[in-house]
Amino acid sequence: MVQLFKSPADKADDEFQKAYEKGVSLGRAYWPTAVSHFQEASTHYTEAGNAQKANEAKALALLFSALNSKSSDLWAQVTKAMADSGSVQLNVGFPANSSDLQKEALVLSKDYTIMAQFSPESAGQNQVADLRDLAQKYLELVGSDLVLWKLMNQAIDPQRRAYYLLGLASLVEANSFIDADPKKSASLLSDAVAQLDLAGDDYRNVRPGALQERENATKIGKCWFCGREVQGLTFHYVALKADITGYTRSRYGSEMPATMQGDNVMACMACYSSVKNVSDEIASMYYQKAMQEIRALSQRVSDIETRLSRLESRGR
Repeated sequence: MVQLFKSPADKADDEFQKAYEKGVSLGRAYWPTAVSHFQEASTHYTEAGNAQKANEAKALALLFSALNSKSSDLWAQVTKAMADSGSVQLNVGFPANSSDLQKEALVLSKDYTIMAQFSPESAGQNQVADLRDLAQKYLELVGSDLVLWKLMNQAIDPQRRAYYLLGLASLVEANSFIDADPKKSASLLSDAVAQLDLAGDDYRNVRPGALQERENATKIGKCWFCGREVQGLTFHYVALKADITGYTRSRYGSEMPATMQGDNVMACMACYSSVKNVSDEIASMYYQKAMQEIRALSQRVSDIETRLSRLESRGR
């Protein structure tokens, strides 16, 4: 006898089966279709009072939706949905445990969130902790089957990814110390370079900058003006172009730490900034004076043009 009206449970089973037949089994291009059927299955399982299957269908719908995106929010939803499903075997085109999917989804969610906000120059200590926490989570994936990356058809070495994140963390931390402790900053920059080397791929192209920063942070110079020794070229002292005579070069050119280099003399930031501020004030004064003279000249020209216009009017 033909069943005219299907129960919610039967409708749910049909939709769940269609998700594989018309979606998952046909490849990535058909995953949106799978998502739609998984969503319908979850709704019908809820109507049938089968909370477990409803959660599983919802988790699968979110999973196959997230696989085509880099949304940290969506991957966070996948993480929660997998947790709500408990530790069960799911069919994602091949058997996979929901607990493993939960762990991997959490890593992706955090990775997309952190890297979207990452900037070595503006990042703070909170991001150092986040980067190191994420690196630890990648290390926990070492030796795992890595289901999500298999589904995305992407190769990843979680250990190398962890090294890269640790390198970024050391770089950010180094930047936070450079103002007060260039020696410690240089040490952290050395750690960053070593970790980035272990990672292999430099996704953000930060290694060249880290190398240059490390080189500058280790340099020590002696201010030509005040005679103080300072560490950290470009951070705490700068090289200024100067006319250096042979006598000056022969007498002071071999001093260590160096007070001069090539056609430059060293200036600590205190001396450099004070000289610069004074020169800026003088330049501003001359600029204002020049602008006043220009305005006065412009007014005289305008007056002359007005007089000429009146004379021309009288002559007509």
